[in-house]
Amino acid sequence: MLPTCSLSNLRIYEIGDFTRDLARRLSCPELTAAVLEMFHESRCADPSAAGAWLRPRLEELMESLNLGTGSAIAAEKWRSKCSFGNVVVYGDYDADGVSSTVLAMEIFRHKALGVRYYIPRRDTQGYGLHSHILKQLAAGGCDTLVVVDCGANDEEMLRACQQRGMDVFVFDHHSVSASTSFPSTVNPCVDGDETARKLCATTVLWCWAWKGEIVSRSWLDYALDLAALATIADCMPLHALNRAIVQKGLTLMRHNPRKGLSILFEKLGVTQNTLSEEQLSMRIIPCLNAPGRVYRADPSVKALLGVGELYSHVDDLVQANKKRQLLSERIVSEISGFPGTGRHVMFGDTWPVGVLSGVASRVCGLRRSPVALAAPAGGKIRGTLRVPEGGNAVGILRSISERLDAWGGHRHAAGFSVLSDRWAEVEKSLEEMLSKIQAVEEVIKALALSPARITLGDWKAVSALGPFGNDNPCPYFYKERGVGDKVEPLGKDGKHRAVVVDDVKLLAFNAALEDISSVTGWLYHPRLNYWRDEERVQFMLDYAVVERGAE
Repeated sequence: MLPTCSLSNLRIYEIGDFTRDLARRLSCPELTAAVLEMFHESRCADPSAAGAWLRPRLEELMESLNLGTGSAIAAEKWRSKCSFGNVVVYGDYDADGVSSTVLAMEIFRHKALGVRYYIPRRDTQGYGLHSHILKQLAAGGCDTLVVVDCGANDEEMLRACQQRGMDVFVFDHHSVSASTSFPSTVNPCVDGDETARKLCATTVLWCWAWKGEIVSRSWLDYALDLAALATIADCMPLHALNRAIVQKGLTLMRHNPRKGLSILFEKLGVTQNTLSEEQLSMRIIPCLNAPGRVYRADPSVKALLGVGELYSHVDDLVQANKKRQLLSERIVSEISGFPGTGRHVMFGDTWPVGVLSGVASRVCGLRRSPVALAAPAGGKIRGTLRVPEGGNAVGILRSISERLDAWGGHRHAAGFSVLSDRWAEVEKSLEEMLSKIQAVEEVIKALALSPARITLGDWKAVSALGPFGNDNPCPYFYKERGVGDKVEPLGKDGKHRAVVVDDVKLLAFNAALEDISSVTGWLYHPRLNYWRDEERVQFMLDYAVVERGAE
């Protein structure tokens, strides 16, 4: 089904005299200037600010970055020793956790007798540090514990590790409690600046190594692929620094990818030299996420590290993603049959907890309302929470934290676990709070322009404003429906459609679109496509625009 949006919810821009003047001042095409004007009106008043956004400089942005006081403490600890002995990196099972695990292993190999990793199982153990595992690591000869993408709120366990004689480093980006004070914790959410607080865990670690001159900066350039992957995977806000990092990381993946990634690109039929953030988000990252969701994250770690039977590891990634998709579809189907359309908290006895976060994101997006999904795992109830704009997921969990066994996350996405005998009261509290959230209706900005006027060169120039994603949306374009617009079948299975507008096809996948009499216009976006050794621009249909009340 093709999504619809109301014409009254659109803010439509047109190319005018200011746009043309801005293009001259910035020496860029008019279409690029128009997108800048649409999303960054305040910057456009100052040509230098607009130019800095158009062409972000990583080195300049890094110089002013403040990761917080823990960064210097951790760097001094690094410099204080010639070797950290036997190092264990304790990570997380999602793409950011896997990427930061791999980056930490590669960095600490510079000063270690040996480096190994441990990532808990999502289905039986759940997120974060576990005291019995830490005891086992100590008994197994761990000299240095490096915790990534978790741990910032586990001060008691971290201090216990120190008392057992371990050196401890923590690199995290999750919200912290006011009482957190463990030294050598590098987490900008403690006392870093605004830019640093919007970094994923992998990028926190990368920036720490860059600013502290932990390893050579030329070596770090070759690790930007991990930071780029994790930034897109964790939907981090794409401010100037994150954009610069992803831009450079994408360039690295296009021209000199890790062996495991190269094999994954080949397996998925992704053209390496035109790799985009959209392909990362929709095709590559789901495969890296999947093993940690359905069993163990090991194939993802090994594929990124480039160790072992890489073709076998990549096959495991692809098969795990297929399994994740099947499980997710089953749960979505079950949710659609739940009694009570206004229900926000749902529980499934047989749901695998590893796939609930993706399902919750999907349900939240479709319903445009908050949702919490939970299932039994490891003797407890584990759940995931997603809220639309206007809600605060981690704030909700913080307000009931005394009833939870563990919790953490971000403004729009969070996770938790609770003892089974407390689930009923937690479920009731969550339902009451989620029912009070009023989703903020987002105004969609679009540039009025026919697809027939957008050339390959135009769109490649606009792509310099990317990567597109959270806080830097891919620009939509609006075309009013014309008398000659028509719908054609696309593909052989009858699932897809193409809308022909000014002799250009707007592609609509999985869209049951036949009658367009109530449609007033089309919202679409271009993307680069590589077909038979030829680069071209392709147009994807996102919304049918209708009058209010016709949605």
